[in-house]
Amino acid sequence: MAQSSATSVTPSAAKPPLTVWLFFIFSWPIGWWMAYDGVHQRVTGDYVRLNGQLGPWASLVSAVGIDPLSLGWIFVILGLGFIAASFGLYLRRRWGYNVGLAASLISLFYLGFGTPMAVVCLIVLLLKPTRAYLATAAAS
Repeated sequence: MAQSSATSVTPSAAKPPLTVWLFFIFSWPIGWWMAYDGVHQRVTGDYVRLNGQLGPWASLVSAVGIDPLSLGWIFVILGLGFIAASFGLYLRRRWGYNVGLAASLISLFYLGFGTPMAVVCLIVLLLKPTRAYLATAAAS
């Protein structure tokens, strides 16, 4: 006996798993902070300094010969990348998943606040429910 379309649930109507919501929860604070801090640097010439100095990431980039104050646009792009990735992931778009992975991997070097947030984002992206959620979209 065939089911009517009104009673059957299609894969595209499946609700996002908890891992997708966890990506939202962890990607938005790091994303908005990085975007804000990057814009702040571009407008004022300096980052927001919560304790009077830059975070540990600044020592890391200085050690490889990069001026931390030259990374304002990078922070804007990474931050907005996290936000865009969260929507792309929610909408089951492969690009959202890929941008989330890339932003998370790069943000591992944002020592201090960014590293643990990026680790959590990576973990929830790589978990099976997240990948299955994307795979059902590709199959439909």
